[in-house]
Order: sequence, then structure tokens, then C-alpha cells
Amino acid sequence: MKEYGIVVCASGGGGNFKSLIDHQGLIGFSIIKLIVDRTCGAISVAEKSGIKVEIINYKGNVNFAENFIDAIPEETDLIVLAGFLPILPEIVCERFKYKIINSHPSLLPKYGGKGMYGVKVQEAVMSNHEKKAGCTVHYVTKDIDAGDIILQKEVDVDYSETPWQLGGRIFNEEIKLLPEVVRILKEKMD
Repeated sequence: MKEYGIVVCASGGGGNFKSLIDHQGLIGFSIIKLIVDRTCGAISVAEKSGIKVEIINYKGNVNFAENFIDAIPEETDLIVLAGFLPILPEIVCERFKYKIINSHPSLLPKYGGKGMYGVKVQEAVMSNHEKKAGCTVHYVTKDIDAGDIILQKEVDVDYSETPWQLGGRIFNEEIKLLPEVVRILKEKMD
């Protein structure tokens, strides 16, 4: 049986990426490549695990969509956006329809869309006095954070915490949720 191959895209420290690396053997998939849009911590995570890295600059790159499509190996079953900041162009979303997933630190459809990333999400959650927060893994479409929801994890909002602390608790759920979604999608293919 063909191994389930994924490409991970990241722009930051690589926490979600590291979680996926740690789950490869448990779930039975292989990370083929890491794509980044900038120099970031995820690169050293990839290097320590012997995973190939490709840097595709986003800012000012008129060929970003073409470069991105060309960077995806033929044997890729799934593309995982794990803290990847660039907004994928429509042509990329259409080319890999239902093959790109994203992890987002809110209970979508709330607190998604342009500008909603990192601690900004938890600041909005807390300023709106929400009782629940959480994370979502969803399919990527041309509309930001609007694709079909695959799985969510909810946490109670604790107002004795800062938005950073709430974000940390949500991240601890996110690093479990993302591999779980990969497992579910892999099993659908088996």
C-alpha cells in the first residue's frame, strides 16, 4: 500500500509541525517536505528530522502561486498549513481542492478571516466575553478560514488568564487536534 504523504507549510516556530513529525509512525504517514515563506524556527525542526525544506518567498513574489504548485511533489496526499501566514491564491486552492487543511486558533466561523491570527484571536475572544474558545481544523478555500470544518476542540475561557495564556492552552489542544485530523483523512483514503 502507498504511504500517505503530506507536505507541511509553516511560517513560525514549528510547534504544530513538530507534533506532526512525532505522530508520523503512530498514524502511518510520511512528511515529504516542509514549505516555508521565510526564515523561521520550523526550518531547524525539519533539519533535525531530516525533512527537506523549500523556501518560497511570499512578499513581492508575483509567481508565488506557480512556485507553490511546482513545489508540491506528485506523491502528496495532503497539504497541511500549520501556522502558515500567506493567504493561498485561488488557483492553488482550486488545484488542490479538499487536499489542503489549515489549523486555526478559534472556533470557526467565529474569529476567522483576514488579520485573525496569533494572540489577536484570543484578544478578540476575551474582549467579547466569550465563555468558550478553541481551535479548528478546516479545508482551505479561496475565502479565508471559510472552508468546511473537519474537527474542533473547545476550551473554557478563564478570565484570570491573559490572551497569551489562553492562546497557550489552545495551542496545546491544536497540537493534538491536527494529527487527529490527519489520521481521520488518511483512514478515509485507506
